[in-house]
Amino acid sequence: MGVRPDEAVGASSPAAEVPLDDTGFVDFAVAGTPVAGEFRCADCGYGAVVLRVLPQCPMCGGSLWESRAPLFSRPVG
Repeated sequence: MGVRPDEAVGASSPAAEVPLDDTGFVDFAVAGTPVAGEFRCADCGYGAVVLRVLPQCPMCGGSLWESRAPLFSRPVG
């Protein structure tokens, strides 16, 4: 089975300059980490406000959390 490239793909256009910054990136924390803030389970999206050690997700058992809004600038502990 052969692959035939599309001629339109070969046409090049000038690359757009995109500034790189860290907006849009999400900080992650693992269950068992002492934290304080708002978190969402990376697997199912369950939300929680935590002021101690991150638990496993009570909905799906996931252990990876996305940090949404820190209450403090550094981890508690």
